[in-house]
Amino acid sequence: MHERPTLGVSACLLGHPVRFDGGHKRQRFITDTLARHFDLRPVCPEAEIGLGVPRPTIQLRRTAGSGEVRLVNPRVEDGDLTDTMRKYAERRTAEMGDLAGFILKKDSPSCGMERVPVVVNEEGARSRDGVGIFARALMERWPLLPVEEEGRLNDPAIRENFLERVYALQRWREIPDATRNVEGFIRFHARHKFMLMARGASHYELLGRLVSGTTRATLFITHVNYRYR
Repeated sequence: MHERPTLGVSACLLGHPVRFDGGHKRQRFITDTLARHFDLRPVCPEAEIGLGVPRPTIQLRRTAGSGEVRLVNPRVEDGDLTDTMRKYAERRTAEMGDLAGFILKKDSPSCGMERVPVVVNEEGARSRDGVGIFARALMERWPLLPVEEEGRLNDPAIRENFLERVYALQRWREIPDATRNVEGFIRFHARHKFMLMARGASHYELLGRLVSGTTRATLFITHVNYRYR
């Protein structure tokens, strides 16, 4: 690879004091280890939509009747932030086509990747089936982007899988004249032979058949569908 991959990271994980209480959740694996190999781009959706530091805590809340999950500040009467966060996320994620991966803050109503608490009734009962508003927009716009939460990266297998996908995406991006370079695309596939076979020879064989039928036209469509969703 010619360039250091860039990872988006929830800013609090890098030690930025942007949490609701003015604190942070610095993860030394990210700041001390990953920073030696990657460029890290901090993102804090809540601060970037103008919520102050410190600030009241916000939450995901399921609307009675429709069942829609909304992002709200429960301490004020007109505290629905859903549309504001969605508009921000649409704009912000459009700028992230150069990222090779993203590390999100778990349980965050904006950044949580999965199992985010959702308030389901007036008594404050919670389910854990939510996804942060920003995180959902990120994963929908860039479905091939490797995304993980900081807690899951403590698992060696998950961490290895995440980093494999990060480097694979970076190599994909560095194919010269990628939208028309069928030969480069075939070399990319061959380079990852053992990674694919480690997940089952059938996967490698299936992809091999797809790669062998690739033309400039189908390769161009593949790139466009990823880059400009």
